[in-house]
Amino acid sequence: MHKGTKGNVELDLYGGYKGAVGDVAYDVGFLRYEYPSNKLAVSANTNEVYGAVTMGPATLKYSHAVSNLFGFADSKNSYYVDLSASFDLGEGFSLVPHVGYQSVKNNSAFSYTDYSLTLGKDLGNGLSATAALVGTDADKALYIT
Repeated sequence: MHKGTKGNVELDLYGGYKGAVGDVAYDVGFLRYEYPSNKLAVSANTNEVYGAVTMGPATLKYSHAVSNLFGFADSKNSYYVDLSASFDLGEGFSLVPHVGYQSVKNNSAFSYTDYSLTLGKDLGNGLSATAALVGTDADKALYIT
């Protein structure tokens, strides 16, 4: 989110449908990110449609902004695509690699790639622990830190 998008609350509203065809699972839906105290000249409120397919351990998801994106002027039709996987390592351990790309239409300086590698451990009784390495090539001078 760029520096001008400030507020005390983000409200996420969503709906969708999940199903499967053979070994391929799918998920389609709608997301709305609502910022009730937003005071930007261009509203930070964002509407997206998304679609994801999962096969084996891998999931590919595409999200498409049908409104301006998080306060960026003239950014309708921006998108985010991500590829993630989840690997069971046994003994309650899991490994989740992820790579994603955010394209901000007509605001390419704000486009970026992000990536992570998360190691999880199921501790039992509903408890778990995770550690992650997370990074991005986003220009840090343009974003809230």
